[in-house]
Amino acid sequence: MYTNPNTGEVVTTEQATFAIKVGAQLLDYQPTNPTEMEYFIRESVGLMEKLPDVMLEINGRRYAAERAYIARKQTQLAHYGRNNVPATFARAMADTDAQNELEAWHNVKAEYHYAAGTERALRTKVNSMLNINRAIAAQFGAHR
Repeated sequence: MYTNPNTGEVVTTEQATFAIKVGAQLLDYQPTNPTEMEYFIRESVGLMEKLPDVMLEINGRRYAAERAYIARKQTQLAHYGRNNVPATFARAMADTDAQNELEAWHNVKAEYHYAAGTERALRTKVNSMLNINRAIAAQFGAHR
């Protein structure tokens, strides 16, 4: 996975794209009977088991992008400093020169936060469905 520096588009692997998209689709799913609820719970829990690996991979790219930004900015700052450019102007130029890396870093951060939010929302929805399922089972006396 990487961020395309020309377009700023976040290009992800199939696993991450699939997991995040399916997670978002499951959040909109509204089961209407116990069978559908059981399907939702199984699919969601299966997806939630995959999300830590996806988030770990995204987080690795996030820190790699941050390191690339810092390296580019510091390299440019050193370049301007060697050429006797005033410090304030050198920092401004280094920031401008590192904009592509900064944008790539922010794109990956946004992807990570979206995945983390999807995971939290799925966990909340699964727990609520488990509570509802437990209440339905109790209503029919299935708890005995």
